[in-house]
This record gives sequence, C-alpha cells and structure tokens, in this order.
Amino acid sequence: MMKSMPLLLAPAGSMRPLKTALRFGADAVYCGAKQYGLRAQAGNFEEEELAEAVCLAHAAGAQLYLTLNIFASDGDLPGMVRMAQTARDIGVDAVIVSDLGAIARIAREVPGLAIHVSTQASTMNAEAARVYRDLGASRVVLARELTLDQIEGMAEALREEMELEAFIHGAACMAYSGRCMLSSYLTGRSANRGACSQPCRWTYSLHEHTRPDEALPIEEDAHGTAILSSRDICMMDFLPRMMESGVSCFKIEGRMKTEIYIATVVGAYRRAMDAYARDPAAYAQDEALRKELRAELDKVSHRVYDTGFYFGRPQVCGEAVGVTQEMEYMGYVLDVSGGVALVEMKNRFFVGDRLETVTPSGSRPFLVEDIVLDETGEHVKVVNVPLQRVRIPCAEGLEAGDMLRGPVRNRKNA
Repeated sequence: MMKSMPLLLAPAGSMRPLKTALRFGADAVYCGAKQYGLRAQAGNFEEEELAEAVCLAHAAGAQLYLTLNIFASDGDLPGMVRMAQTARDIGVDAVIVSDLGAIARIAREVPGLAIHVSTQASTMNAEAARVYRDLGASRVVLARELTLDQIEGMAEALREEMELEAFIHGAACMAYSGRCMLSSYLTGRSANRGACSQPCRWTYSLHEHTRPDEALPIEEDAHGTAILSSRDICMMDFLPRMMESGVSCFKIEGRMKTEIYIATVVGAYRRAMDAYARDPAAYAQDEALRKELRAELDKVSHRVYDTGFYFGRPQVCGEAVGVTQEMEYMGYVLDVSGGVALVEMKNRFFVGDRLETVTPSGSRPFLVEDIVLDETGEHVKVVNVPLQRVRIPCAEGLEAGDMLRGPVRNRKNA
C-alpha cells in the first residue's frame, strides 16, 4: 500500500509557466526572486509578482517555494535573511536553501518559515538529514547521486522525522550535486551564484598532446559532441516504485523551460500519479495509458533520457548530444469565445495543418480550418510572425491556457 501521495513540484521561471504549472496539476511550484537563486537568467519574480504568485498558488490549493540557494558569502547573508522575511510575510510556503550558515540564520531569524535543504547540500544519508532537521529544516532535496535503494533506506530510517524530495524529471548537471566550476573558469560566471553559462553543453573535440593540431573524433552528430553533457532524467517508466519509495515530493527540473514544456511534463506526471493512486493494479495493466504518457515526454525538447543514478551509474556523458523533440510549440490559447480561440503564435503554421492540443486532460488532434489576424480581421493561409495574435475556429473543450503543438518541420522545406 502506498505510504502517502507525494507532492508534484514544478518549476516556474516567470508568471506564465507558473500559471501553467498550477493549471496542469502541480501541487507546488518553486521559483526565484531577482537575487539569491541559481537561475539568474530566468525571468524570476519581483516582490509584487511573488506576492501574486503566492495568491495564485494558494487559490489553486498549491504551495509556493522560493529558491535562496546560492553559495553565500558573509555579505549575502543579511540580504538573504531580509528576502526570507519578505517571503514569509507574503505567504511563501518554504524557502529552498543550500548554504549551511544561511539555513541556520534563516531558521533563527525568520521563525514560521519552512526551510527545504537544496540538492546542492549533497544530503546522502539519514544522519545528515537529522542535522538539518535540528537546524530547523523540514525537508531535504536529496543529492541526485543517490540510488533508489539508498533513498528507500533513508525514507525508512527517517520515517516521520524529515520529508524527502527527489528529482523525477529534467536536466541533470555533470558536476556533483550541481557544484560546478567550469562556468566560472571559462567565462567568469559562477554556477554557484546563479549565472551558469552551461559550458558542459558546448561542443568539444579531443586532442592528443603530441598532435595538438589534430582533433581526434569522438562519437558525434552534425552538431558536434558535448562530451561533458549529462542525459536528462526521466523516471516515468519507474513511477510505481517512486510512488512507494517514501519520498514526499517529486521534483521536476526546469526554471528556464517554456510553458509548453511545463504543461507537457507536469500534465503527464500528474495523470500518471493520479492513475496509480486510484488503482495501482489497474495502472500496471493499462499499457496503453503508460505508453501514451511516456510518449508525451518525447514531444518536448530534451536530451536523451536516462534514469540518472537511481539504478547505479548513469549512461556515459558524451552521448547526450544536443536536444531532440517530436513536436514544437505552435501557439498559446489566450481566450476562447463563441467557438473561436484567440491564439498567440509561437511557430509558423498553415491552414490545413493537423496540430495537437495540449490540455490538462491530455492531447487531442486539432485541424486548422481558418486563420484570421486579430488586429485586422484578414483571413490568411499562414501565420509566421512570432507573438502575432490570430483567431482560429476550435471545437469544444479548448480553453484559455491550453496550447497547440505540431510536428517539427524541416526548416529548409517549411
């Protein structure tokens, strides 16, 4: 019997992905303020936006967590404490912190605010979790280097003492618990201060020291080879065991991701988790549903999927070259009225195209029968100006916040 229903935690780099995560079934959303988080290049939230985000999350019955997870210097700590106080006062449910000193000060100076220990703290055993508990933390986001056996052992050892959170989907860093110095060394931008330039995703060649002018081949495609780049984590195929592991919260990585990514991934895991919770035996027997949900994850932009360290060593770096996706983002539905959808265009599509809808209940075929420019009322055969608003006839069931996607086009022939 499942111990308890884990929370599904989704990322949000700005307001639209946050609204999408809530609409597609996230139990909690994590985001960053303009300072002290590890995704400085995400849109992030001003204080007023953060207050609005809290209201939206709570209205949806969800929680909102704020990342304060940089590696802090002495000069950072007073500002982090003030940010934590602001977060508590506007109703943020928890802050995610990695620095030991910051955890201690926030626990001491901001009573009433839950603290979750970031994965960058590399928590890998129950005794370390207890130390953080004694400092005032209520949850640890486990190191991604743990196996599922080890996680299950920690959950059993800790029982009700501490909540455990684990990554279930998304990009993984090639460095231990994300503590990487490549970006600082090559570009002067610290990954541990929120400014990672992701040099592990760059393309490299190999040189032997006696032949410095000769680049030796490594397995690669037309785009080169990213020999330092890890694969993306995907645990959809092992959801039943994750659900029974004792983990309190499943985390999806991706505060730099678009709303189509958030909608697809959150929606797929939400449907899978709910189906398993309703009837584990029926979920195990429903191969069609499991294949459908797993196929959803191939439609968004991602690197080759792997299970990370959950079952031992992950697949070797270097094979996760570039990204792949089966579908691309065509449009965001702003409004639906009188059987017509107002759509914000993302990628070019034509009258007669067979697209798919992306909704919380799943995807459905969608035929583009007509395109009318919202600004002029002109009927056109193609829309190819990003962010242009158009009106498209739609069947019942499409709502504001849904999206349209279509097969990735051959750009040369599109």
